Amino acid sequence: MDTSREQIDVFIRRCDELMESRFIIADTKISELLQAIAASDLLYAFFRDVTKSFDYNRAKQQYMNYAPYGNAQKKLLFPQDPEQKLAFIFCLLMEFDNKTCDLGTFLQEYFYEDGSYYESFYAFCNQVIKPFRNGVKVMFTDMPQERGKEGAGETESAPQFDLEAERKSVYRSGLSDERKVDALLLLNALEKAKDLPLRAALLCGYLYFARVCGRSEQAKALEQTLRELREEL
Repeated sequence: MDTSREQIDVFIRRCDELMESRFIIADTKISELLQAIAASDLLYAFFRDVTKSFDYNRAKQQYMNYAPYGNAQKKLLFPQDPEQKLAFIFCLLMEFDNKTCDLGTFLQEYFYEDGSYYESFYAFCNQVIKPFRNGVKVMFTDMPQERGKEGAGETESAPQFDLEAERKSVYRSGLSDERKVDALLLLNALEKAKDLPLRAALLCGYLYFARVCGRSEQAKALEQTLRELREEL
């Protein structure tokens, strides 16, 4: 088993342990879950990226203030986008861990079950922790399928390199953690680079990196985009 898969398995175990624990030790289990994320280069890089442009304060206004008509108890909602949902739950767990939001108060406000913390915590785990666990598991264990060969008679359009799709593909790939981080460093630098020669150099470097690692899913798009950049130099 490679390191990246081992780290994902540790994360999943920490989620399971939290869901199987009692409310009285939930704070400790949440801390251990977040530590599992911090200990994984891959998970750390993923949550750093998805929370970078995520407006958590705005999300709280949108998803944490809904109360069904005629019901004083608030209902916790979630973003529809899978990555934003993970970012939202991650930030919420960070608030519990940093003690800026009290878990007990939160449970009573959003998951009140006849005053029982046991039932409230059970509902919280089913609606928050379980989707968090499964969302990460799907994202990092479902390998992207290789694109099939183009059928006869299909006309080829000039493919364009999709940087965000490539980043997601790297997250889900079977590459080692070290190579995934290297790939993300190149892609993040490419995204930020405004200087044309620098973009061309980074794209050229990533193309060679992708070839060495056997990642050819966007090879044609990479080559086409690089040719277009070279023509502009």
